[in-house]
Amino acid sequence: MPSPSRRRFLAGLGAASVGLSGCLSGGSSPPSGDLGEVDGAWSMAGRDQGHSRRVADGPADPETVWLTQLDGARAARTPAAVDDVLYVPVDAVSERSHHRHRIHALVAATGEERWQVPLRAAPNGPPAVYGDRVVVTARRSTHRGRVVCFEERYGREDWLYDVDARLTASPTVAGGVVYVPDWNGKVHALSVADGSVRWSRRVGDDDHAPTFTEPVAVADGVLYVGSRAGTTGVTALDADTGEQLWHESTPAVTAGPVVHGEHVFARTDGLVVSFGLDGTRRWAVSVPDTGVGPVAVDDRHLYVRGRERLDAIDRAGEQVWTHAPSDGRPGVPTVVGDSVVLRGRDSLVGLSRDAGEERWTRSPDGTGRAVVTPNAIFLSGYGGRVLALGDG
Repeated sequence: MPSPSRRRFLAGLGAASVGLSGCLSGGSSPPSGDLGEVDGAWSMAGRDQGHSRRVADGPADPETVWLTQLDGARAARTPAAVDDVLYVPVDAVSERSHHRHRIHALVAATGEERWQVPLRAAPNGPPAVYGDRVVVTARRSTHRGRVVCFEERYGREDWLYDVDARLTASPTVAGGVVYVPDWNGKVHALSVADGSVRWSRRVGDDDHAPTFTEPVAVADGVLYVGSRAGTTGVTALDADTGEQLWHESTPAVTAGPVVHGEHVFARTDGLVVSFGLDGTRRWAVSVPDTGVGPVAVDDRHLYVRGRERLDAIDRAGEQVWTHAPSDGRPGVPTVVGDSVVLRGRDSLVGLSRDAGEERWTRSPDGTGRAVVTPNAIFLSGYGGRVLALGDG
């Protein structure tokens, strides 16, 4: 069993060295509270297999409950949260670290560490958790990738699958199958149980192979993947067989696809495009303030961040409202109940979904994308910091 280790911040560390502005109580020690039972799950990138970045409920008046720093870590990446456990990918470059990258399992209620395991490659993003398995995609080198599966109780490595192509997408798991696209235009479908290959398919032809940089989305037995180079656009495959169902050309896909209800959304260079589930193009909206990063979606709006503002676009493709953070470039949006939670440069802001009006602002010490459950918001950041906010 991997040996657990954990260290909370020492009292009295200077704010200049650890950057705890807004998190310390009285300037002396970090919060070390208890969220109680942590319900719900954010089990993969974008929360679910459609990557909606939406939860039905979350803290309405969030305050920092606990903050921890992981030993020997340079940065903590966006976690997954399932069954009261956080699974945190870590960049652990330091003189004390025996392994460059790791996965840490933390008790979500308190931040206490359950286990940590080495990851012999650089993680791409959040793990995907399915049943008692934790699946991570990683980069062995610039042009080689790896999929690794761990047992969730103690972190024992269960299986691995090497990919002879560049790999930057996080895994998507649906129906006991993990789906991973690569930069050579191939999609790999593996059994979560044992890593066996269900199918592996190259999309398009060798002369104009697509480049898949983002996670696939899966809904109702159909897999949707977006290409950023080569033959660009959105492609739908049968999730059971890999057979191509349809392809629609777009400019380079920089985020998505995201599937919600009867809609498939993709963000491209300068556009947001909406398709029906059969590939029918419904609309395309110009987003002049082009940025990068995932979108969020609910039953009314699509939320798209740019370099200086957040746009809310309705299901007809009309802009409903915009929000420009006072502290600079907006972060990745997350729909939490009737609010949109947005990370700014120095703040976390809750906006109303209807009009984009500011409801609350906090200044927690986390720089990563928000992971939200009904009673907690989790953030990660530099120095191996991981923190949790709950209702005040």
